[in-house]
Amino acid sequence: MAAAINQDGIEANFMFAPLPNNGGAQVWIEVKGGLTKKFAVSPTGGFEYHIHVKPVGSNNDCMATGGHLDPTNVGAAKCLPAKPDGCQEGDLSGKHGELKATDSGAIAPISYNDKYIHFSGETTTIAGRSVVIHNNGTRVACANIYPFGQSTSPSPSAAEDASNSQVNASHSSAGRVVATMAMTMAVAGTVLCVLAAL
Repeated sequence: MAAAINQDGIEANFMFAPLPNNGGAQVWIEVKGGLTKKFAVSPTGGFEYHIHVKPVGSNNDCMATGGHLDPTNVGAAKCLPAKPDGCQEGDLSGKHGELKATDSGAIAPISYNDKYIHFSGETTTIAGRSVVIHNNGTRVACANIYPFGQSTSPSPSAAEDASNSQVNASHSSAGRVVATMAMTMAVAGTVLCVLAAL
């Protein structure tokens, strides 16, 4: 599944690939622009990002996305990266760190595994939800999470079918972005395996 943000000068791609045996997801993020040091207002110099419960509203309304995906009702407790089981499922920056602002606004690709991300289950799936980037709490950019190559977001109850569907990615620009992201992710994984063997 993937989300492609292109809003108010912020351009970022997020990809979520299932890990074997329902082991969560490999997450890949690339920020192409917009997250500059001048724009950042957080004392940490970073931007929070989360999976939110609802899809983006009309006219790219990020406020329509509701709260963070939190099927275990963790609530607003501070997320500690050392204890990700005590974090909201959707609190990606709490578990894995903020997107750090740069002078250019572009951020080198980031990849990590998150074993708490789900692709099925009406209350737990990321299908039909959204990714939101925050600037010290303010929602500044967002996009819906789609199955690869799909142009409309499924309802969470249709998540299992959507996550298993095979769609021809070459028929849409979003599909081409996702295909490129998948290829980059595969190459990055190969490089990491080679480095680990050294």
